[in-house]
Amino acid sequence: MQGSRSLALLKLVALGGVLVLVAWSPSKAADEDYNGWFVALDLATTQPNGFEQSYAAVVDNTNFFTSRLVVDNDTDFTYKIKVGYGMGKGLGRLMVSYWSFDNEQTSNETINGYYIYPTVFTYGYNNGGSYGMYGPVTAQIASKIKATTFDLDYVRPIAASEKNSLSWLMGLRSATFEEDQGFNGTDSSVTPITYIQTKHIESDAVGVRLGATAHFGFTPHFALEGSLIYSFLQASTDAVADQTAIQAGTTVDQNTASDDHVRGETRDIDVRAVWTYGNLGYWAGYSASTWDGFVADPIAGGSCCNVGTGMGRSSRESVGFNSLHGGIVFKFGKGGS
Repeated sequence: MQGSRSLALLKLVALGGVLVLVAWSPSKAADEDYNGWFVALDLATTQPNGFEQSYAAVVDNTNFFTSRLVVDNDTDFTYKIKVGYGMGKGLGRLMVSYWSFDNEQTSNETINGYYIYPTVFTYGYNNGGSYGMYGPVTAQIASKIKATTFDLDYVRPIAASEKNSLSWLMGLRSATFEEDQGFNGTDSSVTPITYIQTKHIESDAVGVRLGATAHFGFTPHFALEGSLIYSFLQASTDAVADQTAIQAGTTVDQNTASDDHVRGETRDIDVRAVWTYGNLGYWAGYSASTWDGFVADPIAGGSCCNVGTGMGRSSRESVGFNSLHGGIVFKFGKGGS
């Protein structure tokens, strides 16, 4: 706990240092005279990371060692739309933006091993922890991840030199996170047993954003930019997991969790090359977004009995979305570079 507080303090100090440097830069703003509307579209291939979606713990047939199987989440297409207004006269710009990631995947697998323990669902009262299956197990594995952000930001560019500038940002962020997991498998025992397990997690968060962008110009039409933005969020989360066991009879279990006071944080880092021609601009780059706290799994699997080794348990506190992206911006007003 003390280590987490120290890390959070260091983040605040680092961010404060960046903002102080921005505030004490010379007062002439890059593109300060632009006055009018602008619209931008960003397209990306995005890889979700760190989800640790465990769906089975497998005991092998030789030395009876245990291994954990997790979903290999796929890269997917994402987009971001931004609309804003430049106020001119060095007053900066106000903008709103929307970003969305939505990936759904299923796979049919044959899981070999001495025992297979499904881990999407945790320990249940009705069926206890005795849910080992004899391998091989024929199963369908499902995963769905949906994340969105809606931001309202004010950005103030301040020139550091003729070609270089720093911009500071403050604003508000609303973020939503949804995750679904599923396991539907039947084993190879004399009296086959089927387990159907599902889990749904949903979190909503809102809070403030602070950040800065460095702009390094090389020619009148080419520049490099790097940005770092922190969002400090207050969130609520709800989760439900169900298990249906079918053998001689049918047994149903359910676990739920709910918390209206969850700490949340997002960190967005972006590095891009930018080309500008009049009121039209292009860019290509790499970005990484880390989400902390409100994306944790409140009913992680593998907490009892035959799965007591912890091989089915996820300890995740954060997830990430890393992207290769490119986009275009068009300015409708006057004064654009």
